[in-house]
Amino acid sequence: MIEGESLTALMLGYGASFALGCLLGSGFLWGLWLTVRRLPTADHPALLMLASLMLRFGIILAGFLLIARVAGWEHLLVAAAGFTLPRLLLKHRLQAQPAAEDPEA
Repeated sequence: MIEGESLTALMLGYGASFALGCLLGSGFLWGLWLTVRRLPTADHPALLMLASLMLRFGIILAGFLLIARVAGWEHLLVAAAGFTLPRLLLKHRLQAQPAAEDPEA
């Protein structure tokens, strides 16, 4: 713990970093979803996919760089954990649906 910083302030900082990581992860997956939906009608699907990837990576990199510069590497690790949470939740939700629809399962 940093000297002169209360535990409450430290936990609020980690919570904000985690929330920002979740926001970045959700935004990344939302952008991917929008891109995949547009692929069938795109004139140049490979270019669309590449441009989307570069844009999403740029936004994520800027967000993580901001966290690292402002708060430090500890908050960056917490944000990275938050970044993975939306993917894990979405994976769990999408895997649970087919089993619920199967009458034999």
